[in-house]
Amino acid sequence: MTHNLIAGSLLTATLLLSGCAMMGDRVPGAAEECITRGIPTMVDDECLLPTWVAFGRSAQTGTQQWRDEVLQYMSSDTPRGGLARAVVFSQEDAEHWPTGLALFKRYTAQAPESIQPLLQQWQRDLERRIDLQSRLQSRLDAQHNRSTQGNSRQRQQIQSLEQENVELKKKLDALTAIEESMNARQTP
Repeated sequence: MTHNLIAGSLLTATLLLSGCAMMGDRVPGAAEECITRGIPTMVDDECLLPTWVAFGRSAQTGTQQWRDEVLQYMSSDTPRGGLARAVVFSQEDAEHWPTGLALFKRYTAQAPESIQPLLQQWQRDLERRIDLQSRLQSRLDAQHNRSTQGNSRQRQQIQSLEQENVELKKKLDALTAIEESMNARQTP
């Protein structure tokens, strides 16, 4: 029974995320139509999953002002507030992802069972994005270090060549002076 519920929840979430069943602000097909605007509740009914899916979609497509308002409004230390913030933080810049991940980890187990698979999916997705971002940053840092080391070697070579150039110029000046002195002796 629980496996069927989880499988059904994942299937519904997938369909809703892909937009197949979205029609404006309402999701038809349930015993009652579910309003999918606003911040979802934690009331475990047939509208719970569709409203959280719609909220996730809104977090993806919403403006920065909308996200800021949700974060301010949902600042309470409750599962609903924490999970709403987690969803919003997961759609912010990469610097906010660790906060979103921590909130998912803290509150997912406290959510109704019917939306836990969706929340776990979002959490895994966020973990993958954090991992990819970390690997990308590591590569960029390594590339920068190689570039910096290469630049440092080039600077050392330039300084060495400039020093050699100064020494050669001194030698050339000395040879020129000798030549001038020899030419002065030869001229009567």
